Amino acid sequence: MSRPSSRQRRVVILSLAIIVFVMAYYGGSKYKNHDKDAPKISGLSIHPPTPLPPMADTDDQETPIRQSMLLDHWSLLTLDPHQGQDRSPALVRLLQIHNRLAVSPELQQQLQYLYLPRQADEASQQAITALNDNINGLAGEPDQIAETFRRFGVDPDGSEATLYLIGPEAKLHALFTPAEDAATIAQDVTTLITNNQ
Repeated sequence: MSRPSSRQRRVVILSLAIIVFVMAYYGGSKYKNHDKDAPKISGLSIHPPTPLPPMADTDDQETPIRQSMLLDHWSLLTLDPHQGQDRSPALVRLLQIHNRLAVSPELQQQLQYLYLPRQADEASQQAITALNDNINGLAGEPDQIAETFRRFGVDPDGSEATLYLIGPEAKLHALFTPAEDAATIAQDVTTLITNNQ
């Protein structure tokens, strides 16, 4: 068996280079077209939206967040590792976003704000819910709240609260860390809701 000539080796290398180029071009083009559908935001856009961790399916189960609460409208959820203090940075940021979006009544009607601190009694839950019709303070037994935090990947002893934008089909559309301020998050929420109508 004779060795391939240098010309044959060059033809093989050139052929392989062309095949790799075509595959890379196709893959890049496919990724670019897929990414083109996702609006640009400062937070972390999840495209396509992903299902949430399993939640209780019926209202009679005592859990802080029920599947039925998240359907048919947009939700902005905060899981706050703080003790439910009145001036928790996570609650203040949620209220700032609410106030910034108040200039768009149509948008406010589509969006509910859900706040679940690590520990909350019924009085603090009612006080938060009384702030506005679309702001809901959530509460539950400590083990139920801990399980909810675990399902969302939140450290209950941590110091940072992530915001979750959940669509009307109960799927996660975006995450917002404390690095994004209220004005930026409000703009991103507006962009995502408008883009998905």
